[in-house]
Order: sequence, then C-alpha cells, then structure tokens
Amino acid sequence: MGGPGNMNDPYSAQCAHRMWTLKQRYPNCFWAAPEEFFYDGPLVNRGTDFGLMPSLFEPGGIVQHEFFVAGTPVIAFKTGGLKDSVIEYMWDSEVGSGYTFESYKKEDFIFAIERAIGTFKNKQKYAKLRENAFNATMPGEQVCIAWFKEFCRMRSKIYFDLKEMQACKALFKEWDPRQYAPINIIDEVIGQEKRDLYAIDDMDIGAEASRQPFDVRVVPSEFDKVMKERVPHLFRLHNWGPRHHNVQICGSFDNWEKRHDMQFDHFANQWFVTLHLRRGEYFYKYIINNSNWVVN
Repeated sequence: MGGPGNMNDPYSAQCAHRMWTLKQRYPNCFWAAPEEFFYDGPLVNRGTDFGLMPSLFEPGGIVQHEFFVAGTPVIAFKTGGLKDSVIEYMWDSEVGSGYTFESYKKEDFIFAIERAIGTFKNKQKYAKLRENAFNATMPGEQVCIAWFKEFCRMRSKIYFDLKEMQACKALFKEWDPRQYAPINIIDEVIGQEKRDLYAIDDMDIGAEASRQPFDVRVVPSEFDKVMKERVPHLFRLHNWGPRHHNVQICGSFDNWEKRHDMQFDHFANQWFVTLHLRRGEYFYKYIINNSNWVVN
C-alpha cells in the first residue's frame, strides 16, 4: 500500500500503525510506507496481479488507468468514473477489464476479490483479462478532447477537430467561389434544366445605356414542334442595371387573376419575386412597361 498518512488524524494514524504491523509480520507478502510519498507506482502497477480501488467516491479516476496501462486488472466499487472504465469480466465472452461491486459493503468487496482470484487460477483466462485491461486504457488525447469540448460548451463556442477537418479536405475537392455566384431570375423561376432546353441566355431584366430593342433569338429547330409553337421567340435582356420602373408577373398558377410586383436587386442586378407554388408546370407572363412577352 502506498501513499503518506496524516498522523494528525486519529483514523489515519491508526491505519498507518496497522500497516507497519502487517509489514513486520508478513515481510514477503505485505509492504507499506505510510510515512512517505509513494514514488514506485509504475513498478508496483506492473508487478501486482490486481489493483484494488474500493473508493466510495471517485469523480473520474486516474489510478485505474495507471493500472490499465501496466496491464493490471482492477477491482473497484461502481462509482463515478470507475463504473465507466472498470467493466466486469465475463468468463464466457472474455469481455471486461476487472471486477466490480455495487453495494458498498465489506462482503460485496470480498466477493469481487474471490471472483478475481478464481480467474487468476486459470492462466489462459487471466492472460486475456490482463490484455483487456491494457486495451481499456483511455488515451490522454481523448481526455483532452473531452475537456476541450466541455470548455467550448461552457463558453458557448463551437468545437472542431483539426484532424477531422484535414480528413474532410482529403475527401472533398477545393471549392471555387465562382460556382456559388447568384443565379439569375430565369434560373430561379423555371430552373436550370428548362433554361438549357429553351436556350435562354441571361434573361434577367436589365437595361443598356441607351434604350435599344430586345435581342430576339429563335428556338432551335431540333426542339419539339409543339414547344416551338408555344414559345416562338425568346428574348435576351442585358443585365446592365434597371431599365424599367416596374416589372410584374402573372400566370396560370393563380388563373391569371393577379399581377405580382417584382423587386429589383441592385446587388445582383436582377429582378426577382418569390412565389409559393404547388408542384407542377405553369404558364406565366412578364409585364414590362405595358409590353408583354411570354415564357413557358
């Protein structure tokens, strides 16, 4: 047994005298130095068969991991961090890192020791138990990360793992900001797929420096005949700033009964409107300075 005893405390002094008596009576089986600090922990941890930790209270516990890193199984009371790290060894499945007792009574502690001695007598099972104990050691890195996460939570910060971030970089290609440029109003309304189908180029409502007529593009002949009849001409409006005082949109989504005012975004240089529509296909019409043009 290791660790200094407080001789000013009656109970501690009584325990120290009992230890000295046992050391003199059984010099080959018992050792203790209650008068000095215990410096030979790693040596004893490796040389012992079981580590006893009958702590009534143990917030986290580091001693059990000092035993584990030496490959020594632990017999402990199920409290605090001990119950999370010392797992009862199961004879059949050979899973577990030690033995535990749930009721803080001398008889339960002795029974846990007896189960440990029974395993010790089977050298194959005991060797597996020591292997499990070594594998139960919690890495210091894992403990540091857990504390760091807790500190981040207390300070209302967001935790991130540098290793995870580097792993994500290896999985995903570098992104190009140009891929996330604002889409124009046509893509917003009819979608990129239909835009490509109808060969619409940059149909956001803007103006040139001088008032010029719209550029007209004819739908390519390979498109469906019905589609060509329905949309005979498509217009291209240059995105050089607001040209019109007001732009409205109406369509079959509300039986052509209402005109919705569109807003001009000076940052994106585009006219836009947000409508909540049911899933389906619609016809609609832009109204620009009393000049109508239709896009399906």
